Amino acid sequence: MINKCLYQLTFLASKAVFFSNYNGMSIVLALLFALPIWAQKPKSAEIKSYFGRPTIHVNGLPQTPSFYALTHAYGGRWSWEEVPARNIKNFCNIGIRLFQVDLYLEDIWYKNTGNLDIAKVQRQVRGVLDQCPDAGVVIRVHVNAPFWWNEANPDECTQYADGPVDKILKSGAPHNNEEHDIDRVLRASLASEKWKKESGEKLIELCQKLAKTPEGNAVMGMHLSGGIYGEWHYWGFINHDPDTGVAMTRYFRNWLKNKYKTTENLQKAWNNATFSLENAGVPDVAERLRTQDGMFKDPAQEQRVIDYFTAQQQVVAEDAIYFCRLAKQNWPRKLITGIFYGYLHMTFNRQTVGGHLFVKEILESPYIDYLAAPQTYWENTRKAGGSGISRGIIESTLLHGKLWLDEIDNGYLHPENNYDNIRFKERYDPVYEAILKRCGLLPLMRGIGYWYYDFGLQKGFGWWDNPQYLANIKVEKEVFDKRLQVPYQSEADVLYVWSQDVFYYLKSAWTPLSMNVLDHSTEQAMRAGVVGDHVYDFDLERVNLNRYKAVVFMNVYHLTDAQKQFIVSKVAQNNRTIVWNYLTGYSDGRTLNLDFVKHLTGIEMVRIELKKAPRVNFLSPAYSYKFDAEVAPLVEIKDANAQVLAQLDSTNQVMIARKKMPDYTSVFCALPLNGTTGFREIFRQAGCHIYNEQNDFTYANSGLLLLHTKDGGERILHLKNGQTVKISLQKASTTLFDATTGKVLLQ
Repeated sequence: MINKCLYQLTFLASKAVFFSNYNGMSIVLALLFALPIWAQKPKSAEIKSYFGRPTIHVNGLPQTPSFYALTHAYGGRWSWEEVPARNIKNFCNIGIRLFQVDLYLEDIWYKNTGNLDIAKVQRQVRGVLDQCPDAGVVIRVHVNAPFWWNEANPDECTQYADGPVDKILKSGAPHNNEEHDIDRVLRASLASEKWKKESGEKLIELCQKLAKTPEGNAVMGMHLSGGIYGEWHYWGFINHDPDTGVAMTRYFRNWLKNKYKTTENLQKAWNNATFSLENAGVPDVAERLRTQDGMFKDPAQEQRVIDYFTAQQQVVAEDAIYFCRLAKQNWPRKLITGIFYGYLHMTFNRQTVGGHLFVKEILESPYIDYLAAPQTYWENTRKAGGSGISRGIIESTLLHGKLWLDEIDNGYLHPENNYDNIRFKERYDPVYEAILKRCGLLPLMRGIGYWYYDFGLQKGFGWWDNPQYLANIKVEKEVFDKRLQVPYQSEADVLYVWSQDVFYYLKSAWTPLSMNVLDHSTEQAMRAGVVGDHVYDFDLERVNLNRYKAVVFMNVYHLTDAQKQFIVSKVAQNNRTIVWNYLTGYSDGRTLNLDFVKHLTGIEMVRIELKKAPRVNFLSPAYSYKFDAEVAPLVEIKDANAQVLAQLDSTNQVMIARKKMPDYTSVFCALPLNGTTGFREIFRQAGCHIYNEQNDFTYANSGLLLLHTKDGGERILHLKNGQTVKISLQKASTTLFDATTGKVLLQ
């Protein structure tokens, strides 16, 4: 309250400047003008463990990780403008005190000028404080070079293997700063040392100057952004093939020198005498897309392409860590730093080209406090009835002591997403309310957080500028404010294991299994009524395996010898059920070998060919599912000691089978498992707890149970303590229960 009063006095002083020489008020006003310096105590922020979960602490006090964020796009990004200001005030009024605003170097680094325009940065922060005087502000700093810099430094810019830079494409006013990021646009190469150095110097200047201003007192964090949409995707990666430019070629050659030391070693690894450490160039499109074994690249033949993609991934991770380090080192107080990184789900089948494969190194960096991503864009996941899961692998993030923050940016799902900013009460929709409630409750239950990213401001209203939505968000935050001291406790008895390294050995384009495994079947598994945790393969040794009755290796087709040994000796034990989803361990990073899969799974199999899209018939419960095209490589199970679970349609060749081993049960899927009922049945046989037999999204954690349904109807929930809860659900509804008593907490 004191801070608020002081802030209001400061505001009045600024309005009263014309009285400064009238009736002796100059002394009073001089004092008033000094107030901004101490109107808000300087904020110091860090992320540290609190009751078992990584938690934001501001000036030593733990905070529920609930943010409101303005858009980056023109028409709604400046905090001092009318519609953004109204929505900042809305969220402040419901108890939100953490805010995020966007700022591009493009906005404050002008051509032919020396210093940055710090006044504009102050104004952006001040706009938040005008509406919420005790706010803590995270600035999303986009460190991409201004467009004028790119034009002045063509040799430092990205070039594309599939065509020239389209010089017609522009960014900045009157366009958005991110206009055409996914096209072959002129952008500083992420391998450019000149860009990195000069943008780094500007970030240092920003930090050192802003920290000395009154507005700097409110800054508690910086979200460092680069690449496409600030999300550290390589320029143009969805449809194009970067980066053949001078800067990337130089980086790649230096990378090869560090790895191979001599040309002889390079030529041996690449099985090619054409290249040397001095002339090695970036692979062309045909090389990048070539595979030798269906969708797999053979490392013995394609190490050149694997090396290039590894170098490209490494330089992006190095950039992100570099800018986060500069921000931390040049801010006078503790500052949280974060990035968009760690995307796995819904990455457009182009993970090697523009994904986030260096996630292990990012998670281990002391300069990065949190990772973030929009919640997955997979349509069936986002809409009513879907799980709304994060795009990243959450439990691995938590294991490394990092916070994860979901970006909730789905206001476009609202049926009244139009330009009418007058009858805002009429924009209420119960279906969207259920989606929004799921999007907010799930992250907080998982031990992570979120921000509402408001593109609606471009249209003259906020996506959540509605009394009902705001009231719900207020209540949800209050529930979790009270639960900050409830210890984090996973309720999962299924562990899903994922790989990022595997993409180096896969075709860098769509395959029948890419979206099927990462998005489609994942969503089906999430609706099985069984709770699961998700980790990367490199984190298996960090996990308390004792809590899991089933472990599913979802896309882990690459494993090192050490990883396989750990799986055999530690994971495939204690009567667990291990689900090998397709060719687990098919590559060891040196070659491709079906014997690797046989030895790991303990199940006999042989290669087959099927020159059409396969259809799988699951036997009990009986249902079928089909893939979108021919799958290769393909195997059938030939093991007399295995129980048949699913067969190939028309041939009855065995596709999924279960085999009891001395210490565990092995379930091998020659084609990836699809179908909620199939997942549920395998988990049931593994002894996993099934909360809900219907195909709703059901999740439990730390004593809470969440149920999100599209269809509604009568439900019987089975709690872990043996109690049952009978409830009648409305269509498109989200309900939060006490997981011990079954009491409805929010509905």
